[in-house]
Amino acid sequence: MTYKQPPLNRGVYPQKMNWLWRLVCEAGYITVDDVVTALRAKGVDVERRRAEGWLRSEGSDGYFPLSIAELEQNLRSILSMRAEGMQPGGTTSAE
Repeated sequence: MTYKQPPLNRGVYPQKMNWLWRLVCEAGYITVDDVVTALRAKGVDVERRRAEGWLRSEGSDGYFPLSIAELEQNLRSILSMRAEGMQPGGTTSAE
């Protein structure tokens, strides 16, 4: 069977990408601590509560909509942190 592009089963709204962020976190084993540490290492002072809200569904308590730009920033920060060997909490794997 040759590859066929799957149908788009959901409307994509670039200001509400929480559903995609949840999938990325599950597939990439990314925790709230990981993303908070990575963002802070890049100079982005994010509250833990907001990062937790990105994993919630719309209508849930503590929900914060995540934009596509934030999703990209999060992923780039995580990749940078992992390339530098940083662990949650800001320590390196050598420490």
